[in-house]
Amino acid sequence: MTSSAKNSAWYQSSCHIKTSLWGKTAGDLPELSPLSQDISVDVAVVGAGFCGLSTALHLAEQGVNVAVVDAHEPGWGASGRNGGQVIPGLKILPDEMVERFGSERGEQIATTAGSAPGLVFDLIDRYKIDCDLRRTGWFQLAKGDHGRVTTDSHVDQWGQRGVSVRTLRKDEIEPRIGTTAYASGLIDDRGGNLHPLKYARGLAAACLSLGVQIYPKTPATAVQHNSKHWQVTTENGTISAETVVVCTNGYTGTMLPGLANSIVPVLTGVVATDPLSDNLKSKILPERQGAADTQRLLSWFGIDAEDRLLFGSRINTQKEVIHEDNFGFGLSRMREIFPEVDIKTVQHLWTGRVALTLDHVPHIHKLAEGLYSGLGFNGRGVAMGTMFGKILAAHCTDKQGDDFLPLTPMPKIPFNRFRNQGITIALTWKRMMDTLRP
Repeated sequence: MTSSAKNSAWYQSSCHIKTSLWGKTAGDLPELSPLSQDISVDVAVVGAGFCGLSTALHLAEQGVNVAVVDAHEPGWGASGRNGGQVIPGLKILPDEMVERFGSERGEQIATTAGSAPGLVFDLIDRYKIDCDLRRTGWFQLAKGDHGRVTTDSHVDQWGQRGVSVRTLRKDEIEPRIGTTAYASGLIDDRGGNLHPLKYARGLAAACLSLGVQIYPKTPATAVQHNSKHWQVTTENGTISAETVVVCTNGYTGTMLPGLANSIVPVLTGVVATDPLSDNLKSKILPERQGAADTQRLLSWFGIDAEDRLLFGSRINTQKEVIHEDNFGFGLSRMREIFPEVDIKTVQHLWTGRVALTLDHVPHIHKLAEGLYSGLGFNGRGVAMGTMFGKILAAHCTDKQGDDFLPLTPMPKIPFNRFRNQGITIALTWKRMMDTLRP
């Protein structure tokens, strides 16, 4: 690598949210201070991402006294580093939801999951959150027969339930996506895209407007119950609460033993270019939808409010170290899909952890009486994290939160201590299968 490349802005990017594209374009946070005393509230929320902030907001709307703590700041984790795609539904399709959970429960899960983008849009409208929202739909794209089965099933199953979703023919791909790399796809009108960190900070501002206390730079070190209440311990203060909700997702640590072992946090890499030329910005996603493909090692991409191309994919490491070599897979994919985009225009690189589950659905746990957790959004955290917050708030107030995914005990992934090796093996296998059966 040349010294000029090493000194370029994109090479110097860090995994920290403040140095991502979103961090540089989100504006300032509201002025907040760490917790420095002992306080008492009705509900304490650990984690100030989409899920935690949505939980706090939905509780505060009901007059519940809430405090939120975060080890960093609102939106610091995956909520402020993702692609900003508001994707409807779960990773699994409605028929599988019915097969797993029964007809009545499965259909209710499908309805709730499918309506998650609508909840996001409603909160943005209600609290006037400025987050570059586009309600333009969402593309899913297939390279070959394996991917076409996925998109055809999506269109068929959601279509049977009255959802506005349709197939994209091969001759529609280039004019609507700007590439010839895909053979087919779908457009789901329920989806959209936004600036994720602006959205997270907008949720935080909405929480503050309703009296929620938010304490940044306040890592929770323990959650314990005594004879009267729960206590969240931090370095310089404690929070006593009737109920605690843990929303730490891919950044779950050791505060609750075993919770981190219930998910597989996989590092994703994101790159963003300079604003595209007039020619390219009218060619690539001209209607400004977000898009993702059906590859086992999937890629996703979109255009931000200033016409930059964003491209996300798996990264060549499981360590949050920003180095050009670690983004080789994604940059190669971007060149394959958009060969007209000059790689030299890439000006930002960053990473974030996606929390995966073995059953491909998020988990909502009742860990003890008055202790809840929601995590494992499988790359769909903008919509599902927001919806989970509403559901968790309902559980906290006994208002029919149980009509969505069932509350489950905390699972443990077998051989979790070997998960880094397992992730490497799985990624290698998926890459091979993408080549053999796209």
